[in-house]
Amino acid sequence: MRESLPSITVRDLEGREHNLREYKGKKLILYVWSRTCAGHSRDLRLLNEIVDKKGEYTVISYAVAMEPEDVRKSYEELGIKPRFITLIDTGVRFNDYIPITFLPSTYLFDRDGRLIKSSPGLFVP
Repeated sequence: MRESLPSITVRDLEGREHNLREYKGKKLILYVWSRTCAGHSRDLRLLNEIVDKKGEYTVISYAVAMEPEDVRKSYEELGIKPRFITLIDTGVRFNDYIPITFLPSTYLFDRDGRLIKSSPGLFVP
């Protein structure tokens, strides 16, 4: 696969801007989801465990087609206090660079920012 981390600027839950390219140099688990996709409730609950078990990876919850208040509400309803990074792509711009075939999906990137695997649902290496 030749895809790499796209240069997309999105916001976190606090409103700070992040460009996905900032994560180049780190092994990355990017979990892409939306509030309406099946399975995201179970998967989101597992992300904190993945942070603990897979410390060599940066774990990002990447919410698409949602507003920050929707993401906060989802976390509250699920009883999640995230220890992972949450980024919000309201315009689903990620799909312009790397097609999102399934929601939720997991995208693994190596330290060079290259996509090494994509998988429907939550995938843990």
